[in-house]
Amino acid sequence: MSFTSQYFFSTQTLLGASSTFQFFFSEALMGQHFQEVELENCEPQPGDLFLFKLRTPKAQWCGAHVGVYCGHGEIIHFEGRTSNHSGIQTLLGYCEGVVCKQGHRALQRSRQLWRVLRRRGGVDPRVLESRVREAMYNDPPPYHPASSNCVHFALNLLGMDSMPTDRNLTRD
Repeated sequence: MSFTSQYFFSTQTLLGASSTFQFFFSEALMGQHFQEVELENCEPQPGDLFLFKLRTPKAQWCGAHVGVYCGHGEIIHFEGRTSNHSGIQTLLGYCEGVVCKQGHRALQRSRQLWRVLRRRGGVDPRVLESRVREAMYNDPPPYHPASSNCVHFALNLLGMDSMPTDRNLTRD
């Protein structure tokens, strides 16, 4: 691997990790693009983001997983599946990417729901449906915990692949 490709890989990984971190931990960024929804008071809408807590075997919180509500009781999400093979992809943190569509109630039984977010201004259901069909039909990209993960997949489905960084939020 050349210096240029190493630099590109690390820059891409750092940018991906930064956007993932901002998504989960920047309330200003979240508030600018999303509002939290209480499902006891209403039904989910296509494009709602379901955030689930991930836990270690000892039940400690170690992260989160994101899925997009498609309508008709289904959530689409992206995750990594490790194989028995070792090699350069495993060394770089990449593994097989898997796109799944599940009933949202079944997914809530297997994972602890943390919060549901709705995009401010809504989502065009026809555009979302087209992107969901495309994601289900095409081969998924490799999964990487920093640069190609469930957050990137969900934001892409919502047409938000390039959310602004925190420094843009401080300008008025």
